Amino acid sequence: MSAQTQPAGRFAFTPWNATRFFVPLFLQAASQSLTYPLVGIVVAHGLHGPAEFSAFSQGFMIMFLIGTLGFGLITTGMVYAKDRLGYLRFQKVNTLVILIVAAIQLLLALPLPAQLVFGRLVGLEGVQLDIARWSMLLGLPAQVGFLIRNGAQVLLYNEHVTALANTATILRILLTALLAPLFYVLGLVGWTWGVLCLTVPVFLESFAMIAFARPYARRLPRLLRDGERASVAKIFLFNIPLSLGGFLLSLSVFMLNAIINRVEDGPEMLAIHLIAIGLVNPLSFGALRNQAVAIGFPQRDLHDQRTFLFALASGVALAGLLLLLTIPAVGHWYFCSVQNLDEAHGALARQILWWAVPFLVFQALRGHAEGLAAYRHRPNAVLAGQAVFFGVLVVVLVALFHFGFPGHLMGIVALLCASVSTFLTVRLGLALAWIEDDPDFPRADDASHPSPWHHR
Repeated sequence: MSAQTQPAGRFAFTPWNATRFFVPLFLQAASQSLTYPLVGIVVAHGLHGPAEFSAFSQGFMIMFLIGTLGFGLITTGMVYAKDRLGYLRFQKVNTLVILIVAAIQLLLALPLPAQLVFGRLVGLEGVQLDIARWSMLLGLPAQVGFLIRNGAQVLLYNEHVTALANTATILRILLTALLAPLFYVLGLVGWTWGVLCLTVPVFLESFAMIAFARPYARRLPRLLRDGERASVAKIFLFNIPLSLGGFLLSLSVFMLNAIINRVEDGPEMLAIHLIAIGLVNPLSFGALRNQAVAIGFPQRDLHDQRTFLFALASGVALAGLLLLLTIPAVGHWYFCSVQNLDEAHGALARQILWWAVPFLVFQALRGHAEGLAAYRHRPNAVLAGQAVFFGVLVVVLVALFHFGFPGHLMGIVALLCASVSTFLTVRLGLALAWIEDDPDFPRADDASHPSPWHHR
């Protein structure tokens, strides 16, 4: 079966098959954000208290920014690692990315680069700068642990056994949940123990995922007769636009926080935004997993809109989860009782959630569009969309700041505009490429499903 052939049997698209494929991916994406508050229990009780956790978080934030250079590897592997030759070449690309990421992380941990990044750019100094620098450096094993699991994830995703991948992630979360209170009770607190508390579960997850994927690796065909024999260089170049897009997304977070912090009552408005967006982000990451659905259940022809409708339905369902917190009693419990906001600020946080509803819908549609672009071997369409995301986000933020828009809403409104623009950009790029004489795209004899993207 080639990358351009519609899967059959248990891989055929049905709403149930797509849901079984998507839900573990969503849970994996959403649940990963749970481990960092757990690690915070260990770090925040160190010698310097919450300030130590703040510095620790800044170090890991830079580390994750570097790690976005491997952002597109899973999608790349789902496209190219269909047989043993493609899988082995993908693993070489994954190893190369690990080496590049490790080299950059080691370079930024040197005294002069660290002073530039954590001192001038982030604004840390003294002991906080040292904590951030060393947290990033000692976090390198965790960075590598996250990346080495990519090959196993690709195998599990291509075989539609996403629940196994999710099981490995759940094991990581459970171990973190056990270690964090244990370290605290034993007095093993501070940033060094926080790094250890985060790193050990990452390797458990990676080793478990590799073990789960081993039987599927043995069953890979040596070489698909009609498969694409992509070179290591081609696979590496395919990954670059997808990963640069992830870098731009991460960079946009810095821009967003910096601008909101400069409005009237900036620190309070930023705190409200961060608390509300802490609910939105896990759902947003999960919505983007529609990228894998679009690859795992390829379109039969240009008219097939089944995965598009699935993405739309999943976006609406995820947005519905947020609507529960717009109920005054529920919202008051979370924002005021749990997050310790006062009544007025809790009401402002609930306003953010109303704007987050359409944002989640478009995140799901955007993920679907990016998946189609990757499946069609058009990563530049994804990169164009990500560049538009960053550009629109910055322009909208600056405009809202200039016109005195409420600070707590600036972030979510800018994110909504950027997500809509990204979706439209990627779909436009695909519409220009989807022409009837394209020999690479499969055709179905049935043309009973007209597509709004089809040129009539």
